[in-house]
Amino acid sequence: MTPRTGWWRTNRWWLLALPVAVAVLLGASAYNVKDYWYEGGLHDRLASADAGTYLTATDHYEDAISETSRTFRVRLASFAETSTYPGPDGPAPPPEGTTAWRVWLDWEADPSQTLRYCTVSLVDDQGRRYDTDRASQLDPCTPEGHEGPDQPLSADGDRLAPEGAERPPAWSTGAVVLVPEGRRITQVRVWWEPPDYVQLSVP
Repeated sequence: MTPRTGWWRTNRWWLLALPVAVAVLLGASAYNVKDYWYEGGLHDRLASADAGTYLTATDHYEDAISETSRTFRVRLASFAETSTYPGPDGPAPPPEGTTAWRVWLDWEADPSQTLRYCTVSLVDDQGRRYDTDRASQLDPCTPEGHEGPDQPLSADGDRLAPEGAERPPAWSTGAVVLVPEGRRITQVRVWWEPPDYVQLSVP
């Protein structure tokens, strides 16, 4: 028996198991792609509309109580550069090398719908995304002081608005997003939990 033949005979079981191991590895990788790429990013567009036109969307999600949904209408009312940004210490000029864009949105929704804690994002012509800063704009989709129902914190909670925080059926909001200078913005996206979002075209 030559050394070469001996190596194949000694390792034949490992060689037979190799395709199975590769298949298991690929399966695990596909699972991770779903968890970390798809569910971690914005990949499921629920609805879209041109600037000035309302879109209607229903976003299905799960909170601490059970599976539920939010239904709303929203449109891009205006989009313009602004000279101030809501920083952690109050309004301030945008940092050097950035442009601050103000997004005005008009909303319609039943007051029972939970719409707190969204994120407003801008997308440029290369597909790069820029989000509102949650430290200074935690709730850019509801009117201040009248945010409506809060997210329940436990299974025995409720989806009711705190007293005095009831939301009207129609309202407007403004959000500011910082973008590196020279980027051309083409889309506004609004979302709560990825991968779902709605998209409004920038004129």
